[in-house]
Amino acid sequence: MVRVFTNLNNKKSIAPARVFTKRNKKESISHFDKQKASMKKFVNLSFFSGIIFLMTGCGQNPTTGGYTINGTIKGVDSGLVKLVKFNQDDRTTATIDSVKFNEGKFELKGKLESPEMMSVTIEPGNWSFPVFVENSKITVTADTTGSEHFDWSAYGGSVGAEMKTFTVSGSNYQDELKQYDQAPSLKVFEPTFKSLKEAYSTASAQKNKDEVNRVKDEMDSVRGLLNALQIKWIDSFVSKNPSSAAGAYMLNQYYMYKEDYPLKDMQALMAKFTGAAKSTVYFDILKRAADKRAALQPGNSAPDFTALKRDSSKFTLSSLKGQYVMLDFWASWCVPCRKAIPHWKEVYAKYHDKGFEILSVTNDSRWKEWFKALDEEKMPWLQVADDFPVKNMPARIAELYMTPYLPTYILLDKDGKIILHNGTEQQIDDRLKEIFGN
Repeated sequence: MVRVFTNLNNKKSIAPARVFTKRNKKESISHFDKQKASMKKFVNLSFFSGIIFLMTGCGQNPTTGGYTINGTIKGVDSGLVKLVKFNQDDRTTATIDSVKFNEGKFELKGKLESPEMMSVTIEPGNWSFPVFVENSKITVTADTTGSEHFDWSAYGGSVGAEMKTFTVSGSNYQDELKQYDQAPSLKVFEPTFKSLKEAYSTASAQKNKDEVNRVKDEMDSVRGLLNALQIKWIDSFVSKNPSSAAGAYMLNQYYMYKEDYPLKDMQALMAKFTGAAKSTVYFDILKRAADKRAALQPGNSAPDFTALKRDSSKFTLSSLKGQYVMLDFWASWCVPCRKAIPHWKEVYAKYHDKGFEILSVTNDSRWKEWFKALDEEKMPWLQVADDFPVKNMPARIAELYMTPYLPTYILLDKDGKIILHNGTEQQIDDRLKEIFGN
């Protein structure tokens, strides 16, 4: 499976993904990292290093007096310091406070409606580090030494550095971050990820595609084990601290990179939240996602859409009512998608004359590559292209159907109602046998 994220210049679908794959067009780990650059400064995670979530505490600090952030910066004597927030809905940033500083000292003051993870950014140089800001007195220190530099300009992003040496005190939420970050149970796979990254680099340098794919598959397997440990830790934290904004933040970050998290489990965990946790932007994002997923469950009507075919003519999903339809979300650069095509050709040949149709929706934004794949694969069923109306955001139809990765298969009945959402090949095969017989 390939998790897709929308890229920064809308040249390739990658988004918060919502269909968003763990692999890019060339199946490159480094490119995957570049494509999530718009969130990297605010969500300091990496699946390849074990995914470190920035977490928070129980929120004992009072929320009536506003925040004060006193800071000391080593490596930049004077300039401008900004407090920047990230809007997950449209992937934009906004500066909510800024002040000029000298001799490496600064003070920021303001008031928040609810605690939120933000970025302290220093100019010149675009140096930054994360702080979970709440209405309390917070002290930060940061050193440019050892920072991780990045250059996302080729993808429409910025050039700067993530500061790795920093301390934060006075934020209860940041204190909980440390507990999660240092949890022994979540570090067990760090040596494995390091070894796999080295193996990937070697295989890539040798242009050994088979080894590259083998290493990626192993990474996916290990990542799945890590995900299980992460959600167990988060569940335990929320159970003990149901009103904490930290729990809402944790779950939001987990779900951002694990959108196939079972809906029932997600709803059950969200039901544990109380008080301040439910007033956070993170809970709001989760609730909207859960509600949207609930509307896509079996028995509900599939959202209608119109998209362009290869000849640029329009095609509308609802025109297929009266037939059983499988929506196939794929892309030319998605290896698992391409490998599955021979199987679907057999299925199509077996059931098409009985009233079965396939509608493939490509995540390609470069139509030339889509055309090339169509010519190579010679799929006999309907083909349309998804589109990217908003820069840096997921593809429109993929977002409409909350597709967590590529390929994603959705089976519809004759009335256009959902039979299976995100079904496996085997699940689709079994349901078609029930419908049409052998």
